[in-house]
Amino acid sequence: MYKIKYHFLIFALYIYFLYLFSGLFLLIPISLSNFYDKRYGFFIKNIFYINIAFCLKYIYGTEIYINSNTILNELINEKDQIIVTQNHFSEIDYLFLSYIFTNLNSITKIFNFKYIYMAKKFVGSAFIGAGLFSFFTRDIYLVRDISRDHDNLVSNNNADILYMFPEGTCFNYNTKKISDEFIKKNNLMYLKYHLYPRLTGLFTLLKTHRAYKKIYDLTLTYDTIPKDKLGSIYKFHNFFTDCEFPTKIYMKIKKYNIKTNILFSNKIDLIYKNKDKFIESFDQNQNFFKKINFNLYVGFGSFIFSNIIGLFSLYLFFSFSFIKLIFVLQIVLYLAYFNLN
Repeated sequence: MYKIKYHFLIFALYIYFLYLFSGLFLLIPISLSNFYDKRYGFFIKNIFYINIAFCLKYIYGTEIYINSNTILNELINEKDQIIVTQNHFSEIDYLFLSYIFTNLNSITKIFNFKYIYMAKKFVGSAFIGAGLFSFFTRDIYLVRDISRDHDNLVSNNNADILYMFPEGTCFNYNTKKISDEFIKKNNLMYLKYHLYPRLTGLFTLLKTHRAYKKIYDLTLTYDTIPKDKLGSIYKFHNFFTDCEFPTKIYMKIKKYNIKTNILFSNKIDLIYKNKDKFIESFDQNQNFFKKINFNLYVGFGSFIFSNIIGLFSLYLFFSFSFIKLIFVLQIVLYLAYFNLN
């Protein structure tokens, strides 16, 4: 019989409903303001992501250890547009990039910083809260149709950071089997702890967006997910019952300069071979990783701001009948947008 991990359940519900009610409250004004300046949507999105990092660190107690805060600072302070890639063991992987945003260090940087997420088609009905913030800033959702995806990538070219999971889906026994069959059929390099990356979207992006000069690649491993259990399925709901939410995340970050598409494509096998070796050999008890730089003032300010917006949204929702109607209409319009596009 499963034992519910109430501490993580409470945290997850808090994040979900905070995003849901805040997002609904902000959807119309942010959507309107974006006609004049899209930075408003990015600012709200950044604040709420930093709030996640603050909650994970100071309420839930999760720490991130990184091989180089120097490279992390280079990532945040890049003047060129960059791509950030990451391995994909579970549905919680995307949460931890939020720690990086606390290093923006000032309201001006948070306001001007544009972060776009790129993934396969979004399941809007399951993640309405987070999806509304995604809607604000035009995250890129691929539909695995070359012509439509190409047009989508071409029209979205203003990100400071474009964040993506090249493997396309979470690593587990089922997806690994499919990946291994693809590797064997195409005589590609075998990978033990990764799926073979599907890079059509990335290479399309490099051809259409010459402004992207560097790729920062993240390889994450967790203290509560041992290497011999990496083939298990770690969906979000699994951390309510049969999995322990990680308390220590180890993040290896590497920087690659993109000179030409051809030269970079030849490096992919070597990059993933090194990522595989890192996970195979990494011992959390014998490493030189240090805690990630974390700006407490930025984190706490984002926590306060997010909760004020959330509480004000709840007040409006329960105090005025017409506000409830507007909230419902926004949900309908939002779901129609994501399911028809």
